[in-house]
Amino acid sequence: MRILILGGTRFIGPRVIRALAGNEIAVFHRGSTCNKIAGVSNICGCREDLGSYRAIFQALRPDVVLDMIPQNGEDAQIVVDTIKGMTGRLVAVSSGSVYRTFGVMIGTEDAPVDNTPSKEESPLRSRLFPYRASKARSANDPQRWLDHYDKIPAERVFLTQPDIRCSIIRLPMVYGPNDPDHRCAQYLRLMLAQQPIYLQETVAGWRNSRAFVDNVAEAIAQVVLRGAPQRVYNAAELDDFTEAEWVSRIGDRIGWRSAVCRVPDGSGVGRPAINEFPYCTNFAQHLRMDTTRIRHELGYVETVPLEKALESTIRHYT
Repeated sequence: MRILILGGTRFIGPRVIRALAGNEIAVFHRGSTCNKIAGVSNICGCREDLGSYRAIFQALRPDVVLDMIPQNGEDAQIVVDTIKGMTGRLVAVSSGSVYRTFGVMIGTEDAPVDNTPSKEESPLRSRLFPYRASKARSANDPQRWLDHYDKIPAERVFLTQPDIRCSIIRLPMVYGPNDPDHRCAQYLRLMLAQQPIYLQETVAGWRNSRAFVDNVAEAIAQVVLRGAPQRVYNAAELDDFTEAEWVSRIGDRIGWRSAVCRVPDGSGVGRPAINEFPYCTNFAQHLRMDTTRIRHELGYVETVPLEKALESTIRHYT
């Protein structure tokens, strides 16, 4: 199979390429980092100018295009306009942040707490662009891109194309070596110093779907190879531990001799050490994803068990 990947040189992408080994792969990226995997073609350029590379892409005759980094509806439309007529299949990587439960957790959705795992047909957020503040970020703010970031409009563009068979894969919080958000690092620093970790009661009981980066890469590869058209797939590990359980499992792998200390809600300490969620206001709302579809329809199973996933992550930071 000939596969064109848009993005794919940083955290998850190189692992997806390895999971797709045996196929003919070309990667389009900015060139700030570069795949050095044998047999993979690199095409350097700006995504904003994607259309000017259409002839190059067309010469590749891709059977499927994998978009690793769609950011919003306009971004998705550029991709669709560029690849239209050269391939009939597209796979786009999205996020569990599209679900209404995420909006409830960050306080943008006026809906009751619902802690049943989100299925692919579960309600999505009604308020778009959840990271926008009341005042737009300045032009030199490194987080300005968040003002225009929302996977929901991107999914809508992809799934409504009459001539492109699109599959969407929604990811949870992904951890592992080279995680740009360093999701385990803050806990590990305290554990290595044999210090206790304080969690507010509601935070300690908060459940959040996660997935190790190599397992996510395998899930994406399965959707690329066998995903159904106009179909959405959740990908996450089966165990959505509470935050307290998650901390304890990390500690077990490094011989942490201290413990999780629960403190009252509102005490000012005890938020989870997760850089991805600075906007959280309601940890009574869990972020759980139902993964029955990808397992039953595509036969997906994790290739790396939890213990090995944690050991690999810990080695990266110690």
